[in-house]
Amino acid sequence: MALWDAFRFARDVARTHAPSSDPVTTIASPWQTTQLTKIAFSDIFGGDVKTVTRAEAMKVPAVAKGRALICGTLSRQPLAKFRGDAMVDPDVWMYRTDTAVSPRTRMLWTLDDLIFKGSSLWAVQRGTRDRILDAARVPPEWWEVDPDLRILVNGKPVSSEEVILIEGPQDGLLEIGADDIRAARNMSRAWSQRVETPIPMLELHITDPNANLTDDEQDALVAQWEEARKRGGTALTPAEIEAKVLGDVKTDLYVEGRNASRLDFANFLNLPAALLEGSTATASLTYSTKETSRNELVDLSLAFWATPVEARLSMDDVVPAGTRTAFDVEYLSTPTQPVQGPAHED
Repeated sequence: MALWDAFRFARDVARTHAPSSDPVTTIASPWQTTQLTKIAFSDIFGGDVKTVTRAEAMKVPAVAKGRALICGTLSRQPLAKFRGDAMVDPDVWMYRTDTAVSPRTRMLWTLDDLIFKGSSLWAVQRGTRDRILDAARVPPEWWEVDPDLRILVNGKPVSSEEVILIEGPQDGLLEIGADDIRAARNMSRAWSQRVETPIPMLELHITDPNANLTDDEQDALVAQWEEARKRGGTALTPAEIEAKVLGDVKTDLYVEGRNASRLDFANFLNLPAALLEGSTATASLTYSTKETSRNELVDLSLAFWATPVEARLSMDDVVPAGTRTAFDVEYLSTPTQPVQGPAHED
């Protein structure tokens, strides 16, 4: 069975059948979001190795917004075919597919792969003269590259005619931004806890050495104070108990820290910081105007992510020699954009 047929069959089975009671499990990539990956990493390196998953990264607002700007904007632009500067009729796979995933969605998740994983893989169906008839994105957990640089899909090597490997402009965010993703999640948890309990940490200090409180009495007293702190109310302490405030956490940490985090992720994703909607109240966070940010988004940021896709889809194994593939970004360059997005043929 050819890869394209097997791919279509696997997709159909996944949509119409319940998971097998005896599934075959493989590690498709170091960043696959499975417990097996974490076990394997712990076995190799020892200790508790915590990998960052895409699901965790998407819980960071700046990452979700940056991903939406790149994937949502670029995937709306149709693929066009050029000979020199002249636009020619596109190949059929550029604007239609026989799969259940539309070309726009295929491109959206391809860009998603480039952001988080650093590369993406397509399975292709070829016709006469090896011309591509259809293409579909292969989920990251289905494929890997072995030490011999062979591409494996579900653990089996595939030929170069069956797939298109699209390499991104940089390493995946789950690798280069792992520390910042963890820090952003920790800051979010700290901010949430501070909102839930706005009063700093307290110590209920026993001043009377003869006060013999039982464990149950101590737990009840702590629970009373915890509940009062959440309500911002008042709690009663016995005469032998002194409430001590242990330090304070300035709220500026959360404002400045979360803005700094947005700037970091803007840099990771090569996006204008203003489009991630950080605060402009701090002098050190001086952003450009929205119009300038939009031009910067199109000319620099989107081009950064579009170029690797265009370059790979312009190679001779994808389109005939002498032609190239590029996003038709005329819609983005229009000062007053229409309500509807750019038209895709079908």
